[in-house]
Amino acid sequence: MNIRFSPLLATGARTMVPTLALFSIYLLLVGHDAPGGGFAGGLVAAMALLVLYLAFGDRGLRRVFPFEPLSVLGLGLALALAAGTVGLLFEGTFLTYTYTAWDLPLVGELKLSSLLLFDLGVYVLVVGFVLMAIERLGGSQP
Repeated sequence: MNIRFSPLLATGARTMVPTLALFSIYLLLVGHDAPGGGFAGGLVAAMALLVLYLAFGDRGLRRVFPFEPLSVLGLGLALALAAGTVGLLFEGTFLTYTYTAWDLPLVGELKLSSLLLFDLGVYVLVVGFVLMAIERLGGSQP
C-alpha cells in the first residue's frame, strides 16, 4: 500500500510512540493491583505500532519492530502456557498463581508472581495479533 509521507504525522509519532510504549509497560506492571494488565497494555503497545505504521509505512514499522507477527503470536501463547505450567508444577493445578518475594538491599521487597508471566504472554499475544491485522489489512504480504 502506498502511503503518502506526512511530516506532521511523523513529528507527532516521534513523541507519541515512546510515550505510548512507556504507558503500555506501566499498564502491564500495575495490572495486578489496578486496572490494566496484559490486555490493556498490549492494546496500547499495538496502538503505538499502528501510529508508527501510519506515520512511516511498512518499512518504518519493520525497521523498529522486525519480528514476524506469527512468531510474536507464538511467543505470547508460549508465555501464557508457561505461566499455567508454573502453577501446575508448584500448586498442583493449571493456571493457579504462585509468587515469591525477595528482600533486596536499597530496593526493598520485590514480589514476583506467575500472574506477571501470564500478563506478559497476553501482552505479546495482543501485539502479535494487531501486527498480523496491520500486515493483512495494510496490503503487505510476507
